[in-house]
Amino acid sequence: MSNATVDLVCGPADPLPGSEQSYRLTGLLGSGGQADVYQAVRVSAGVASAPLSVKVLRLNPHDTREHQFRSWDKGDAVLMDLHGRGVGAICRRIDAFYGRLPHPPGQPPQGEPVPFQVLEYLPGHDLRQLLQWRLGRVDAARTLKSVAEVMQAMHHPPVGAHPVLHMDLKPANVIIGPDGSAKVIDFTGARYYTPAHLTTIAYTRETAGPEAHQGTVGPAYDVHGFGSIAFYLVTGASARTDSPGQEQSVPWARLRKHPVLESNPRLRELLTAPLDDNPENRPRTEELPRWISELCDVVFRANLPDLGVDWHTQHTAGPHSMPVGGSPMDSAATRRLDRPSAPAAAATQVAPAADSTRVMGDGTRVMADGTRVMEAGLQSPSPAKDKPVAGRVRVPGQNEHPDGYSPGRSAGPPPGRGPLPRLKLSTDPEEPSERELDKADRPPLLGPPGSLSKGFELSVIGGLFSLIMWLIWAIQQGMDTLRSQVFSYLFVLAVAVGVFFLIRIAGGILWGRWLHAKRKSARLAHLATGIFLFMVGMSYLDQLSWNWISLDFGWFDWITDLFGE
Repeated sequence: MSNATVDLVCGPADPLPGSEQSYRLTGLLGSGGQADVYQAVRVSAGVASAPLSVKVLRLNPHDTREHQFRSWDKGDAVLMDLHGRGVGAICRRIDAFYGRLPHPPGQPPQGEPVPFQVLEYLPGHDLRQLLQWRLGRVDAARTLKSVAEVMQAMHHPPVGAHPVLHMDLKPANVIIGPDGSAKVIDFTGARYYTPAHLTTIAYTRETAGPEAHQGTVGPAYDVHGFGSIAFYLVTGASARTDSPGQEQSVPWARLRKHPVLESNPRLRELLTAPLDDNPENRPRTEELPRWISELCDVVFRANLPDLGVDWHTQHTAGPHSMPVGGSPMDSAATRRLDRPSAPAAAATQVAPAADSTRVMGDGTRVMADGTRVMEAGLQSPSPAKDKPVAGRVRVPGQNEHPDGYSPGRSAGPPPGRGPLPRLKLSTDPEEPSERELDKADRPPLLGPPGSLSKGFELSVIGGLFSLIMWLIWAIQQGMDTLRSQVFSYLFVLAVAVGVFFLIRIAGGILWGRWLHAKRKSARLAHLATGIFLFMVGMSYLDQLSWNWISLDFGWFDWITDLFGE
């Protein structure tokens, strides 16, 4: 389903007359962090082909053309290789060329040549669109198994082929076709698993593992992306989020605490296993098929709200009731952690997105959306150690398998790595029907339970002072106006309560939700309320006539006569 209708042409810059108008672009399918994707047809002698997808690189003015072209070429080479290996359930690469930017028919092209990539057109929608817009039902088992098969083909290639990392697996990069089949798209950030190729690391904050900030990734990085897809199918939410109230001592996003998982410990344990911050604690790629079966069993037995996802283990092929559309495209949320081609000990930095980037005086780079970009050190693998440091994945040599064993050995886990522990399965308790995705992460405006009473003595002190002053003032005014005086003081107390809650709510918005600060007490609100009541008491005190106390009523004589009787 196209986002906008266009009428543009493009083509390779070669000597053949008319070559630069050999592709006719008919619709803009989407724009990502690095490219624009169009629906197109191939035109030859006036005859148009079946629909295709054309991806056009959007050059970043803050980076060199050579560096961007080399990065683009790496992703294109990987996708072409996977297509040649016959890897199923991926978006097929058809062609690639350099040409000038798309332009209206009949007009000469402008600008310098940029890379183009021609891909198969995939009708359907990505998982994010399907669940958000309720366009059709998703077979969870079939979808996850398709993604796991692609990962198995990438991480465990046949002898003579090099292992591959996708590095940007997420719900938006899985297309569900009208027949219910799933395909993995967007291999722009894919790389061969070798130091010479891993000079850029694709990173999407909501779905990527934290090891990207250390500059060392491996097959477990794709497992984390796979886990984010499963997390989205179960909860309808992204796997990671900046949860308010948590200390922001790390640059990566925290794992989301979702109500469905918090009320179901077994499901939480299983679903968060591939999302562990430590790559060594995640399931291995070859363990994912059994993990999928186990997850489907647990979710199917649980009484979860219906998000449009079926969790039966036996899938049935059939058309989905949804319009045809969708395409391979980059996600605008995707950023890249780049470092120049250098020894493995070189520093890793975040490459600017296609939009504008500012460089601050201290060297910090700031994206156009305000995102501050960090720099992380990249440690080279130590040849003296076979086991990587926690949080890092060792990059193997050219003739070594990414899991630590040579291609000549039989597939299977290396010594010392046992199978994934099997979780106990039983009927889970009934889940709540509330599906507010951010409710668990948003602190209450009035603060955590028990915080309102902390600092209450400040309000009491101000209230007692105002009450004493009001009593003296009321006695001076006389008993005939007592009713109106009582109502006036009750109004003062109501205003004081309003002041307290107004300050508390304002603090909840500013400190709790904007600044993510912990609110342990209500002393500031009680202090303001106490000061307000103290000032009210001072206003009563200012209205008192002190000679009235001794002359008009003769309080001392009255007390003396009382005790004399």
